[in-house]
Amino acid sequence: MPLPRSHATAQVGGVRRATPPLHRARLASTIERAVHAGRVVVVAGPPRSGVSTLVTDWADRTALLVDHTVTAPGRLRQVVDDDPAGRHVLLVDDAHLLGVAGTRALLASAAERPVVLAGRAGPALDAVAAEGHVTVVGAGDLAFDAAETAALLGRAVGVVVAPAFVARTTADVGGLTGVLAAAATALAAEDRPPVDLATRFDRATTTATRAWVGQTVQEPWLRSFGERAAVVPSAPAEFLAELGGDSGTDLAAVHRAAADAGLGRLDGDGFAWYDGIARALRASGAATDADRHREVVRRAAAWAITHDDTVTAIDAAVQLDDLDLLSDVLTTAWTRITGPGAPAIARLLDPIRPKRAARHPVVLAAIARSESAADRHHARASRVNAAVIPAVAAVLPTAPSADAVFLAAIDAQARRIVGDDVGAVAAATTARIRLDALDATAADRLAPRLPFVLQQIAATELAAGDGEGALATLARIEPVEGADGDLQRAAAEGLTALVHALGGEVDVARRLLDGGRPLDVPTGALATALVALEAGDPDDVQQILRRVDPLFGAFEHWPIVLAVRARASTVAGRVPPEDQLTAHDAGVQRYRQRSTAGGVGARMLALARVRLQLAAGQLSQAERGLEALGAVQVWNAAEHMGLALARSEPERALAIVNAVAVHGVYQARTTALLVLLRAVALRRTGDVLAAVAAFREAMDLFDRHGLRGELLTPPRDDVRQLVDASGDERAQTLWASLSGLRSVFPGPDVGVVLSERESVVLGLLGEPLSVPGIASELHVSVNTVKTQVRSVYRKLGVSTRREAVEQGRSLGLSGA
Repeated sequence: MPLPRSHATAQVGGVRRATPPLHRARLASTIERAVHAGRVVVVAGPPRSGVSTLVTDWADRTALLVDHTVTAPGRLRQVVDDDPAGRHVLLVDDAHLLGVAGTRALLASAAERPVVLAGRAGPALDAVAAEGHVTVVGAGDLAFDAAETAALLGRAVGVVVAPAFVARTTADVGGLTGVLAAAATALAAEDRPPVDLATRFDRATTTATRAWVGQTVQEPWLRSFGERAAVVPSAPAEFLAELGGDSGTDLAAVHRAAADAGLGRLDGDGFAWYDGIARALRASGAATDADRHREVVRRAAAWAITHDDTVTAIDAAVQLDDLDLLSDVLTTAWTRITGPGAPAIARLLDPIRPKRAARHPVVLAAIARSESAADRHHARASRVNAAVIPAVAAVLPTAPSADAVFLAAIDAQARRIVGDDVGAVAAATTARIRLDALDATAADRLAPRLPFVLQQIAATELAAGDGEGALATLARIEPVEGADGDLQRAAAEGLTALVHALGGEVDVARRLLDGGRPLDVPTGALATALVALEAGDPDDVQQILRRVDPLFGAFEHWPIVLAVRARASTVAGRVPPEDQLTAHDAGVQRYRQRSTAGGVGARMLALARVRLQLAAGQLSQAERGLEALGAVQVWNAAEHMGLALARSEPERALAIVNAVAVHGVYQARTTALLVLLRAVALRRTGDVLAAVAAFREAMDLFDRHGLRGELLTPPRDDVRQLVDASGDERAQTLWASLSGLRSVFPGPDVGVVLSERESVVLGLLGEPLSVPGIASELHVSVNTVKTQVRSVYRKLGVSTRREAVEQGRSLGLSGA
């Protein structure tokens, strides 16, 4: 199928439009340069890969004299005899039909002239390509990339198409020009507006691929090979041998023939199919002999399980639509679901509908985990993850003991993701109790999945605020040998580093992250962000968090991410605090925490919101937020002290810190921060000696644990004066490195700053005037007044007119 030429037309929105040609300038230039250099040019690719279109396009554009001929021997001899001086370029279409001997004879007779040989990839043109002084434009050069496919489709339908929308479709057919051109032409012929192009183009490409396979794979032996071997993503020689192939068959030659035909690519000692073409071959095999096809797939599944080929086993189970087999395969290969094979596994699981898997929680959890790890369909991952909880409840009572432990761990993770902290603790407790009760046989069966179970128990302990318990559980993990063990070790060390970083033991976290193994897992990335925050680098923090952000759909630690992001934005100081507060609230709403009544995640988000309110000068709102969290305790004492200091109430701040035990079993971060805030409060009361002593104690804690960033929590002026009064060189050096950043807690002069017009609008809100009345009073449009009112509400942290007026009066704002 040639590319759409200038005479082709497309009807878009009822308008007939010409479809211009897609000129492949780079490849045409390659041919031109080679011909000028007197080299033989071989343009070879699979059927309908754009060979004829390319060489014809070049021949139409070149200034050289070109004899464009076919492979008839008489015609070739006539062309050579008519131009004995070799002034013309000889362009031979379908050169592969000459065979090896005929091609060599042609080159010998035309030794003094440039020659361009165009045709299908195969032995005839390969023999020429292997010689010197030959320029080859092969299948890899001819294959369209996403940008070229987007240009092709855009020209066909008359709109601009982004390459990202057609990238996967292009890869599915190996960039095969004829198939993509046929699909674009089919869409151009539809009398429809250019909407939902990506989906429609994918469907059209599927149809074109099936037609291409039916027309192209004509040789019986090649079709038989394709319909057998395409049941798996790749076809290693040992698999084909066990599948029943002829032991005398030269599999290397078969693989090369399949690659020459455009069915896939050579992959080591095997062969990897293009996904779309493999699906077409599978459909052809199932239509030809359904029973034989299912038997081949069953044997493929058995082979893959025996040879520990996870992707092939999952693919075969999905093709068989056997969810019991799929669940067993996924259970065995659970660690690999979030490893390097995650994108491939996510695509394989696409056909599984969650409703059908309602009694297969492992399948549902695998879909959620692989979607998340592969950075795909995050909304789907969240929905599927929510379905895991009832699925576990349905099968847990009758599950074998080892499987019950595994299912309880899956349940704990799913509940943490949806914010059910109480349910997660209950599930983790169930997993722990059943784990301790396992006999030796069941324990051996669970062993490959035990690191995952312990990791989920530890993560639940962390979510419940028990960092010490989480570390003790993580210490029990013994990774298995091999690649799975590397993944298990990375996950365990990433979570361990996160626990230490959250607790304030930053040096320990840093050593784990620098231990020589890449912790490129979500928890490792988040721990790295926390360490960067302590180093006073908010820009680096935001960059790291962008790597974690796509995983929110199925990532149980997203409350930590939002809290860290809020702090990084605050200390960077580039965005007004009220805008940060709006973004924070939007983030919480976006990721739908379903249980806001309790749990460390909910507390962390609430405290982050209080800090943003303090920074924005919304002191009354911050007070209400703290009241909602209950009485003063160690975990919220810092925020209560920040509020008291913002209100110039240092005695109250001291009363708060004295009411809670600062030393002892609490986290290093909490202890160091409360001692530091105590120093600030003491200095405010005039007790400079006690303030300096407390400040030096805080600096000792900072040194002991590698803390730095917490020096930015108290108001800047207070910290600067403590640094000067203490004469501590450590503090002076640290403060100098952080001096360009903003503090989290505001000083006593914090307040809401309204523009002149916003102050006027706030004053008029207290009058019996409607919004149109205010607009008339100010001689502006109603929409302008609405915008200004929204800005006033945001800055004051209110949602109603009455609240705005009352808040303005309490703050003594002009006009209220």
